[in-house]
Amino acid sequence: MPGWFERKWKDLMERRKHEVVFYTYPKFIFCWPLIVMGYALWFLDRWQVVHPEILAWIWGITLLIVLVTVGFDLNRNMTIFWVVLLVAFWLLVVWLRDAKSITIFSRIYRLFADLDPVYSRSLALMISITLSLLALIMWAWTRINSKWRITHNEFEHYQFGKMDDSLARGAKRVRVSYPDFFELLLCLAGDLIIYDSVGRRELRCIPHVPMLPYVKRRINRLLETTAVSASEMDDEAESAAETDDDNHGI
Repeated sequence: MPGWFERKWKDLMERRKHEVVFYTYPKFIFCWPLIVMGYALWFLDRWQVVHPEILAWIWGITLLIVLVTVGFDLNRNMTIFWVVLLVAFWLLVVWLRDAKSITIFSRIYRLFADLDPVYSRSLALMISITLSLLALIMWAWTRINSKWRITHNEFEHYQFGKMDDSLARGAKRVRVSYPDFFELLLCLAGDLIIYDSVGRRELRCIPHVPMLPYVKRRINRLLETTAVSASEMDDEAESAAETDDDNHGI
């Protein structure tokens, strides 16, 4: 039996040298902080380690971050813009309070401060358990419908009940893009984009790939181990040029 496990482990390590397997996920994956927070805060509240009002604010802020991540696509520049705008607005409020004795914004702040929210560990735990079940379903679904396998020769996409999408390797360029700041923050997630050899024609865009820097590093290591011949690069460049000519002709 130990020999069997050893052989299986060696086979697995050998396959990892010649292929990269990863999965794409729906945006539901970015709910994981809310799931984890429900379990973690239950213990903190059960043992009375932290004041319940602080736990309520922590859970509420986590919920807000998750909703922003799932509901909006904020790139890095847009996120910086909103942060600068909020800081400028806060400084304006402070200046109006001290210089002009305008306290309407201070009253709004006081309104939120006086809310005295109460944390319900039972409600948060119930939400976490429900989301955990949905996350398990999502995990199983991605394993049968959103699997990508990259080898020296092909980029393969496996879908249950549909024709598998296969893209011959030839000469390709693989780039990464991070269109959403909060997706990058929560899961290091972004888009994996496959171009032709000249880098002008987009062949595939694979969205919502978690741990993308790690995946990209493995892909680079794999593609660098086998050089693509010059004839393949010339053929693909000619194909891209013909496609561009056809588009201009239209």
